[in-house]
Amino acid sequence: MKKIWIPLVSSVVTMALLYWIGNIFNLTLLRFSLVLNEPLEDGLFFEADIAILPFAIGLLVGFIVERMVKVRSK
Repeated sequence: MKKIWIPLVSSVVTMALLYWIGNIFNLTLLRFSLVLNEPLEDGLFFEADIAILPFAIGLLVGFIVERMVKVRSK
């Protein structure tokens, strides 16, 4: 059970850290922003700007950590 949680947690922490860095330093490649504007007649208008790079790096980190756990458990 421990082998599943370590890569998952490392992946999520990496993604959160990269999104946090992107929002703090205003880097568009690492930024996550959601802007809610005034309600319109047709409904609520919002804008979402979500970078994919932190997601991809997080998945890569999770994959690498999973391989390291498998190698060390042998």
